[in-house]
Amino acid sequence: MTRSTGKWTRIVALFAVLSMVVAACGGSSSDTTTATGGTSGGDEQIDLLIWASRDYYRPPDLWAGFMAEHPNIKVTVQTESNDDILQQLQRMQDAGQRLPDVIQDDTFLIEAYQNAGLLLDMTEQKNLWEQEDPDAYNQILPIAWEENMFGDGIYGVSLTANFDVIYYNLAACEAASVDCASITTLDGFLDAMRAVKASDPDIIPLTVQAKPGTGITTLKTLFSAAGAPFDGAVPDLQSEGGLYVLNWWLQASDEGLLPPQAISWGEDEARGAFAGQRAAFILDGFTVAGEFNELEGFNLGTEWNVIPSPTSGSGNQISNARSWAITSSTPYPHEAMQAIEWVGTVDQLVDAAAGGSVPMRNSVALADPRLDDIWPFFNEGLRAAYSGSDSVPSGLNGGEVELVLEQLFGEIVVGTDKTAQELADQYQPLLDDL
Repeated sequence: MTRSTGKWTRIVALFAVLSMVVAACGGSSSDTTTATGGTSGGDEQIDLLIWASRDYYRPPDLWAGFMAEHPNIKVTVQTESNDDILQQLQRMQDAGQRLPDVIQDDTFLIEAYQNAGLLLDMTEQKNLWEQEDPDAYNQILPIAWEENMFGDGIYGVSLTANFDVIYYNLAACEAASVDCASITTLDGFLDAMRAVKASDPDIIPLTVQAKPGTGITTLKTLFSAAGAPFDGAVPDLQSEGGLYVLNWWLQASDEGLLPPQAISWGEDEARGAFAGQRAAFILDGFTVAGEFNELEGFNLGTEWNVIPSPTSGSGNQISNARSWAITSSTPYPHEAMQAIEWVGTVDQLVDAAAGGSVPMRNSVALADPRLDDIWPFFNEGLRAAYSGSDSVPSGLNGGEVELVLEQLFGEIVVGTDKTAQELADQYQPLLDDL
């Protein structure tokens, strides 16, 4: 249940905006910060406007160190947290207004930005970074570039990403004599859920959210974990991996391992069941660990712990990123790229983690010992799973896909007599038509 993917349903309305021509400029900045490095010598004074999607994704020093190194550059940063940056830029482009030079948004939206002609192909800037500072460049994980490639161009770099993990109730596992820390496969996970249910009939083995409109990342995470192929955002339900996952959920539902009332549960209800120790497991985003860790009387290592999401066959974990990108109209592409490079430095990424950010796509920062204090739950197993994770499957029809998968998951949670094959035969044509 990564937070950003929980917003998939807004994409249906969001992409409708792309076909509309709106003359007025809209904006909903929640925060604006301007800092000036001054001028030096005869260098041209450069003003960079940067839009970030959340405060905690900005470099904690707000580019102060960057401006000290480049005294002719002034950075103005705005936090646009209403998740409408794409819409705003579309309106501003239509009105002929100045766009920000750098934006940050969900990586699954970058293709939409690119299709709207809003982003610069960063290939030249990427290559220049590699030439000018190969040590820093080589710290960035390849996926940060790969998931922002469309056609022959690169339209962003995803320097941080959230990912789903399994949180487990230590008391429930101990009572059932289950070594939950050793769960690595989906079959093993299902067996552990059965064991805790047998040990305590009143416990919820796996708490989930299935309320329409709240997203379906749990289902997508398992499709990827089982190796189900995706065509963009559309999973192949009729593949071996797709049928395996459908059958996995059907067994969990039929055996009472899921709460049928979850059809009306969102994030708060699902997480509340686990934090209230009424549930044995929850599959949720990495960022939730920080929230659990702050709850009084709910302590890491005594009440709960965390492991990577289990896999099956050729499956793998997935991570949901946010990308930094350069707008196509900026007169300062080189300086804009330098500002993005600053976001990806080790100290800025680690300091951002302390401020509520998510794991970084930087190999040196991932190994930084300061993370042991910031994220005591971010053990070697989680770091390895994160470093090897794949991108969240995405496409321009992602919002519509989300709605169909919500119907499918809701049917499973409340209970159905249909087989996995029958569900696949029912829902695959609906997905393929999107």
